[in-house]
Amino acid sequence: MDKNEHNCESRRIDKVYLLCDCNNFFASCEKLFRPDLKTRPVAVLSNNDGIVVSRSYETKSLGIPMGSPVFKIQKEINKYKIATFSSNFSLYLDISNRVMSTLESFCNDIEIYSVDEAFLIFHNITKEEALNLAFRAKNAVATLVGIQIGVGVAKTKTLAKLANHHAKQHRNETHGVFSVLEDAQRQRILLENPIGEIWGIGKKNEEHLTEDGYRTALDLSKADPDLMQKRYSIVLSRTIKELNDIDCIASVISDDVQGQILWSRTFKERITDFDDLLEAISNYVADASSKLRQIDRYAKKITIFIRTSFFGNKPKYANDATLCLDYPCRDTRVFLAVAKELLKVIYKKDFEYMKAGVVLYDLVEERTFQADLFSKAPEESELIKSDLLMDTIDLINSQTKNSIYFGAQNKLTKERKFNGPDHLSPRYTSSFDELPKVY
Repeated sequence: MDKNEHNCESRRIDKVYLLCDCNNFFASCEKLFRPDLKTRPVAVLSNNDGIVVSRSYETKSLGIPMGSPVFKIQKEINKYKIATFSSNFSLYLDISNRVMSTLESFCNDIEIYSVDEAFLIFHNITKEEALNLAFRAKNAVATLVGIQIGVGVAKTKTLAKLANHHAKQHRNETHGVFSVLEDAQRQRILLENPIGEIWGIGKKNEEHLTEDGYRTALDLSKADPDLMQKRYSIVLSRTIKELNDIDCIASVISDDVQGQILWSRTFKERITDFDDLLEAISNYVADASSKLRQIDRYAKKITIFIRTSFFGNKPKYANDATLCLDYPCRDTRVFLAVAKELLKVIYKKDFEYMKAGVVLYDLVEERTFQADLFSKAPEESELIKSDLLMDTIDLINSQTKNSIYFGAQNKLTKERKFNGPDHLSPRYTSSFDELPKVY
């Protein structure tokens, strides 16, 4: 091997993360089929149309913060003609599937963090190759799906998050892609970002760290991980290592998704049989339910989705179904029963399915609810028994994984019709009755 070949090999990096994050995802989905909204401010509202959960760049420039109650900004909505939409999860999930499918064409090793974020993991590549892949992925999603994404390139997931944030904050300079594989760039974003911008640093930790004199990400990166583990937690210790290019996070499932838990996987082999598909979805439901209990939340709605590959010559199909529960829930048995019924609605024979998933959303901290004349609320004692059973199962499974698992359920939850909010946009991609009309 000559000297030049040796130098080329020495520049190869064992592992590189590309964090691909859709810009203003919900708002961007609403603009996708509405060219008249290209330069107009857009705000997507929560399911009850109460607060703002997504803003276009134009809306952000007006100074309207995330989480703004609609009644407080009604004057601004009228004054600036802000287009408001109710959350249309059928549309967002379908566009998300298209984005993730496009990203999957670049990388076999992909971890979906949420409906609008995914880590692409590459091994033994150069900095130039990583940057080239980042721009190719960004351009492919923009061209094939119509959604703009930002890409952060780094040796750890925490740094990839910061790099992605920088890429989106400085779009004119970075063109949506920023790499911190060079140490000078890594030092730059650490200096520019406050403690609160670091992935996994909560509000309480931010306050304590600030009191201890840590104000920037650079300050925290210089701390002793072992001492910080004793003073704070092992999680913070890992964060410090990640800021210093030491890869410590093996896998990610988001605790920080806005009001939802997404659990989705691509199958190693294509699935055609209903029972096999149900088994896969049941596993995802069980995992998502466990995560729901870990963050001490209840879900009011569940969506399942299935799809074939969008590539190749074989028949293509994608669909999803959603149910609004009678009461906020975190019982795996209930979600499994609902998922089975929803799958019956959307499953079609003679298709080779490559992916499925479940979304639990409308998350609330308490199980308070108002029953109506058409639904029977469970007794409080039954709900307490349900919580105790789920907690016991989680405890046992935490000691030995999958010690207890659920079989098929016979007693199915009765489906109720869900009435959509006032500002719900059409399901452009999943309903023939709601296709755009040309006059």
